[in-house]
Amino acid sequence: MLSKEETLQRLRKYDTVQGEAGSERWNLSGRNFTKADLSEADLKGADLSGADLSYAQLVGAYLNGSGMMKANLSGANMVGAVFVMANLEGADMSRANLSNAEFGGANLSGANLDGANLSGAYLIETNLKGCSLKGADFFKAELGASNLKGADLSNADLKESGLSGADLTGADLRGARLVGADLFGVRLTGADLSGADCRGANLSEANLNGAKLKGADLREVNLKGALKLTVGQLAEVKTLYGAKLGPRRMKQIEKEYPHLLARPLGD
Repeated sequence: MLSKEETLQRLRKYDTVQGEAGSERWNLSGRNFTKADLSEADLKGADLSGADLSYAQLVGAYLNGSGMMKANLSGANMVGAVFVMANLEGADMSRANLSNAEFGGANLSGANLDGANLSGAYLIETNLKGCSLKGADFFKAELGASNLKGADLSNADLKESGLSGADLTGADLRGARLVGADLFGVRLTGADLSGADCRGANLSEANLNGAKLKGADLREVNLKGALKLTVGQLAEVKTLYGAKLGPRRMKQIEKEYPHLLARPLGD
């Protein structure tokens, strides 16, 4: 990590910055740092609200507790950056590389992360309410206990991600890839999983009240203890081959929709 003085010198290469290295909170709001190299910079607690950091290099940067509301971070390289407890409400992070970044406790409500790479990212207890996450890559990301109410995760890649205890109420998961994902105890009330690929996912004790499952691939999915899940919902899925269901639901499916339990053609 760069020292505060080194960080200040780096910032001044790109825009006028007032203040001293020892200042507790730098005011960098609205500044232009487009394509700036701020890798490993110490920006903890800085005010970067409305700043333009598009296509900047922020690899390994420390932004803990920073204010980045409505900042432009589109296309930025932020591999391994730390955003713990940062406020990124309404920020544009579309197409950004955020692999292995840390967001624990951060606020990203209403942010745009379309097409962003968040593989391996740590997003435990992060606020992602109403975020646009279309086509984002969350491969092996940790999103446990996060708030994803109303988030748009259509066509997102969530393979082998950890979502245990997350709130996905009203989320759009159409065409999402959830292969091997851990969705234990998640809230999916009113969520749309139409056409989602959920092969091998763990949905035990998930709340699926009113969730749309039309065309979803639920082969080898664990649905034991799932709440508010009706046979009518399951009747619309693509397949339940190898799925784990409670004995009562399994008997109903065997009686009314046995074709869903058969091995899919071409499997």
